[in-house]
Amino acid sequence: MRWLQRFKASKMNPMRPDIEKAPWMSFDLSGTQLRFRCPPHEVIGPMKLGPQSVPIYQDDVFKPWMNSEGRGMFIRLLFTGWNFWDKPFGEGAIGDVSLDIVLTKRHPHYRKIDSLLKQADMKAWLLSRCDSFWGGANRDKWESREIKVMPVIPEQHFWRYPQSPDDIQQVEVNGTQWYSYIADRPNGPKQRLWHVAISDDHELELDFRPGATNRLYYEPDHDLDGAVEKSIKEFMSHVHLKLSPDAQKRYDEVKAEEAVATPRTSA
Repeated sequence: MRWLQRFKASKMNPMRPDIEKAPWMSFDLSGTQLRFRCPPHEVIGPMKLGPQSVPIYQDDVFKPWMNSEGRGMFIRLLFTGWNFWDKPFGEGAIGDVSLDIVLTKRHPHYRKIDSLLKQADMKAWLLSRCDSFWGGANRDKWESREIKVMPVIPEQHFWRYPQSPDDIQQVEVNGTQWYSYIADRPNGPKQRLWHVAISDDHELELDFRPGATNRLYYEPDHDLDGAVEKSIKEFMSHVHLKLSPDAQKRYDEVKAEEAVATPRTSA
């Protein structure tokens, strides 16, 4: 069936991963259930599947972030990816998108925020991470500009990433509020990231990283980015998260506190 579908494909409309018919994959995170459809792995490099049952309150199952100054720890749940195909006897795979799913835990000593369940704290946490990762990459590139063969031009070479809370969108997916944003460099593929808090100290990250094969990512003879965006939206439409009873109770408490702290404005 997939082979027949490829006859309808083209570089402007490449065949995408069949997410709707893919098998379900699930993870048990101390009672919190994550479930989604996951097509067969296609990209170069092996698929990496972490433990599908994680005791999230045990620190020893997490690895510390590198150069994080004691901010966070993580465990990878899944690495996989899929190709985007031209018609048969055409140019084959014209690009791909990889997916990293990571569970992050705030370090016990990191108390600059109160709870990841709070909207303002979660956005502050994500902005700090963005500045550390992509902002740090920009700063390193600038500081080493004197030893570069080509000149470093910020407008051409620097990462663009969220700089303020308004740069991070909130999107409801199957009854759950996710945080979404994009990081990219000029003329480069858009790295699309989705986050959701599952406790005061834990959050899930879905990191979609696209790339082109034997071509520039943006060219007039193909629509790889459009196909990537459609696939990510379809993937997210099949993501379901159900908090454990204790996590749901804590979530409801935090949201009630936020509602009291944010009085309604009269019309």
